[in-house]
Amino acid sequence: MNPSHANLTKPKAKFDVLVINANPLLNLIHDGEIKAGAINRVQAMPMVAEGKGVNVARVLARHGHRVALTGFAGGHSGAWLRDLVRTENVEDAFIETAAPLRVGFMASKFNSRHPTTVLPNGFPVTRIEYQALLDQMDSLLGSVRLVIASGSVPDPLTDGLYVALLEMCNKHSVPCWVDSYGTAMKRALECPFPPALSKPNRQEFDQTHYWGRAEELHITNGEGAVKVSGLHEGQWQVFPPKIKQVNPVGCGDCYCAGLAHGWLLNMAYADRLRYAACAGAANALRQDVAMITPDEVTALMDRVRVEPF
Repeated sequence: MNPSHANLTKPKAKFDVLVINANPLLNLIHDGEIKAGAINRVQAMPMVAEGKGVNVARVLARHGHRVALTGFAGGHSGAWLRDLVRTENVEDAFIETAAPLRVGFMASKFNSRHPTTVLPNGFPVTRIEYQALLDQMDSLLGSVRLVIASGSVPDPLTDGLYVALLEMCNKHSVPCWVDSYGTAMKRALECPFPPALSKPNRQEFDQTHYWGRAEELHITNGEGAVKVSGLHEGQWQVFPPKIKQVNPVGCGDCYCAGLAHGWLLNMAYADRLRYAACAGAANALRQDVAMITPDEVTALMDRVRVEPF
């Protein structure tokens, strides 16, 4: 190697969005019914990369945005998830852990509103691994326009992850959306630099008293409708297209991705809400999760209603 070139580094890649999914999973999917207490023989059960942030990242990449995705992903299951993520043209920035990534199972009869799902809560994370994720996030923040932290955290050690992220985003002057729940979300809402946007469902909203600290709040009611309260944009109601729902899993993640797509394109605010609602509805029309395309979203745009109130 030429000594004069030994210390050269590649310029930093530029991304539209950095997505943090600290607790992703591989999900083994059975598209059909299961019978309890019996051997259920099926043709195939695909393994898919999931987790709220993984879903958001995949949809944004399918909309042509440059997306980096980080979180924890260890063991053979973590390597498998990273392979799947890369096939979606998402930049793999995961931190490997000694503990393997969690693996779940979902079975849903076609047109079922309530799929049967089995999910481990998380996996152990060491202090060294946690610090590696903090360092990874900090190193990427100078090269992104928007940060979205989505999903749960895998270990009580990481309950302060979103607080640390919000502090970093403030330092780098990058807006940060946080879509989570539990202790990690509560701490994020209480910290000196609360999220620019959060998206609780009605149950999550009723369990925590600090949601009003988020600059923009999108509250879903479980039936698709959304109430929006924004520091700069006022209050809105969003009524999604009336559809025959196939699978509700991941609709909130697609809503979030649609909202980010509108933000990145600087859409008018009402159009941004409209696109987000259609992204959620397009997902509900499919049996798989967060595999929607822009054409599927735009096909629903004339069927959504957005009103200020």
